[in-house]
Amino acid sequence: MTADTRTSDRDRDTFHANRAKRYDDTIRRVIPGYDALHSMTGVMLKDAVPADGRVLVVGAGTGAELLALGQAAPGWSFTACDPAAGMLAIAEDRIKGHPVAERCGLHPCLCADLPAEETAFDAATCLLVMHFLPDDGTKLTLLKSIAERLKPGAPLILADMHETPGSPRHQLIMDAWMHWQLGNGIDPVEVEKGRRHVERDVHFVPLSRLTALLDEAGFTAPEHFFQAFLFGGFIAWRKED
Repeated sequence: MTADTRTSDRDRDTFHANRAKRYDDTIRRVIPGYDALHSMTGVMLKDAVPADGRVLVVGAGTGAELLALGQAAPGWSFTACDPAAGMLAIAEDRIKGHPVAERCGLHPCLCADLPAEETAFDAATCLLVMHFLPDDGTKLTLLKSIAERLKPGAPLILADMHETPGSPRHQLIMDAWMHWQLGNGIDPVEVEKGRRHVERDVHFVPLSRLTALLDEAGFTAPEHFFQAFLFGGFIAWRKED
């Protein structure tokens, strides 16, 4: 390895580490209970997954979820996928040197495009992903691709923004969430930009529709265990064959 290559690798690692830190600092001020959601996910899965269980992580992002789950259960192994290769590169650098790195395979792809041998998982997680997908068959396709890779009876932890768009309750909670962000020191310009992003890019469905999608994909009715403004956390189980 040349000196230039070593410098390049160090620069890349520093860039990814800084980018991950910026992302995590921001998301913790935007999503209340972000760390609690991750730790609660591990607790919800603890009794349902064997000590040496295999967990599918859909939408691994920058790796915070992998670190939290890896620390919660040192015997679990993970297959993580994310179509955003840049985010997954950050996750790879982030878990480097942690014990979970030896138990984790990273795939820059959609869940549906995972290698054929990546099946029969003991559990799956899909945190803060599905609300970015339109309800035109795309949400359902994601849930089906997860169900197809789970053992019968295996749990799925799903965290999603949900509400009836345009309803008075939606407006009330949206306004309260914006006030919460302002109280956490986020610049008003950024808060307004974030609101426009949510209104433009988040595809809300009410809880009744989320339940119907899970049912059609092959899951039981979801149990609600986490709520922070518009963000909900649920556990559902793949139906027995």
